[in-house]
This record gives sequence, C-alpha cells and structure tokens, in this order.
Amino acid sequence: MKELRRIKAEQGEHRIMRKSIRDAADRRKVLVGAAALAAGVLATRGVAADSATPVRDYAVFTEFSPETKPVKAGWNTRVFTDTDIRKGNAIQCDFATGVVTLAPGLYHITGVSMVAYFNPEPPEMTTIRAPASAGYCRLRTFDPNFVPPSGLRGIANDDPSIICVGSPSTANLTPSLIDTYCEVERTTQIILEHQSGAKPDQIYLRVYSENSKWHAFARLTIRRI
Repeated sequence: MKELRRIKAEQGEHRIMRKSIRDAADRRKVLVGAAALAAGVLATRGVAADSATPVRDYAVFTEFSPETKPVKAGWNTRVFTDTDIRKGNAIQCDFATGVVTLAPGLYHITGVSMVAYFNPEPPEMTTIRAPASAGYCRLRTFDPNFVPPSGLRGIANDDPSIICVGSPSTANLTPSLIDTYCEVERTTQIILEHQSGAKPDQIYLRVYSENSKWHAFARLTIRRI
C-alpha cells in the first residue's frame, strides 16, 4: 500500500512538472510574439515618419571679388558669384543679376553685406576713415516688370516689398546683418541690396587685390522650413 501511494505521488509530481514546462514554453511564445508585433509596429511608424518628412531645401550664396566694383549712389544689388552649398531645387540664384528665386514655402533667411574704402592701398590694406560713410543692406521682393524711382527713397523701407532692413554699417568693412523669415505663396524673386549714401566716394562693393578673389563682401543663407 505504501509503495502504491509513493508511485502515485511521483506520477503527480511528474504531471505538475510537465505542466510547468508547458506553461513556461507558452509564456515564451507569447512574449516572442508580442516583441515581434511591437517591432513591426515601430518599423511601420518609422517608415511612415520618414515618408512624411519633407525635403529641407537650403542654399548659401556668396559675392566674392573677381574684380573691383565701385558703389553707386543709392541702392546697389548684391550680385552673388558662388554657390557655397545647395540642396534641392526650391532656391535658385541668377549670378548675372543677383536675383534669387524661391518656390512657395516658408524660409529662414540670414545675410551679411559690407562695403570698403579702397584707392589702391599698400598690399593687404584698406582705408579706414573717421567719420565714415554709413549705410545698411535690405532684402526685398523683386518684380522684373517694375522700375523703381531712382535715389535712396525710390522704394521706402515700409513698402510691402521690403522683407527685412539690415543693421547699420559703415564703409570701414563693418557689415550690415539681416535675420528674418519669409513666406511666399507663389514662386517669388528676391534681391539683397546695399546703400552707402547718396554720394559714395572711393567706396567699393568688391575689392580685388593680391591676385585673389577670395574677399567675401556679401552672403545670403536661405533654408526652407
């Protein structure tokens, strides 16, 4: 009788052990399946997020100095000579005119513009004057069919075409700076201008010296956001 009870007890223990093993295996299957499902959901979300991310167009244009170029009275358009970097097709620059074309969108734009006294100096020198001619740059929309009146007041700074007026500067190589946002609903042309008074004397938009064009007198950085 004792032997029979012992055998039944061992059989019960074996049944309990087999059940525990089956339960553990089932739990592992559930966990593996859940992990696979979560990974699939995350991967799907990642693909969706990537596909929803718009292309970020950007460009940097610089006006270097392949030749010396004097400032004229009133507003002078900065005519860029080089593309530092560009991604996408939303931002284009005409190096013959300085006109930049923007596709519809919202843009962050920063810029720098400067002028210098020059008449030619000893090597690697520019003239510093006190008092110095003062001025600033500005960014505005450009209409090729519109011819503004001449002079500094041809287009007032509060005109709707003015996007941003730069900080004050002087002809002692002190730059005028801009930092602004611009939203356009259709393809739009813009230009960066600089003025150094109504009677600039020996002031230049570009200075070519020492057989080097690498004198950056203006730069425009544009990013579609």
